[in-house]
Amino acid sequence: MNPGGSLDTLINDLYATFARYAELGESFCGYCYSESELQRIKLTPLRQLSPDDARMLLWETSDHWESGRVYRHYLPRMLHVMGPPYWEEDLYVEHVFETMLSLGFASWPADERLAVTKYLAMLASLINFVLPEDGEKFRVQVQDLESLPNTPLELAP
Repeated sequence: MNPGGSLDTLINDLYATFARYAELGESFCGYCYSESELQRIKLTPLRQLSPDDARMLLWETSDHWESGRVYRHYLPRMLHVMGPPYWEEDLYVEHVFETMLSLGFASWPADERLAVTKYLAMLASLINFVLPEDGEKFRVQVQDLESLPNTPLELAP
């Protein structure tokens, strides 16, 4: 299954599409991160952010992000580490989808939505889920994102 290009191309598209978001964040959760972790996350170039740091960000709930713009800055790396060669697991299958929806995915520009859904569709065909029903849940979540009508906001997060 090749829903829109090679994996490397889709990863590069994620980084290029979301490069417009340069906000590193000012107010991360003090319970979730130490000051040294925050400095490391903010000072490390995005593509070089360690899989562990990217996983910590991936596991954040939508209300822990100070804005959708900060979330979208880190999103390419969070999605990247979900795939090969890292295979970092999210908290649960629906988590990344719920977080994106809570942070206004339906109002994101079309190029951002397409970059995300193409990558996740490819990932759905690559992940070896322990439970077969988790693979189906993931595929359904991707399809749900793909079928969302675009609802632009005047001031997108």
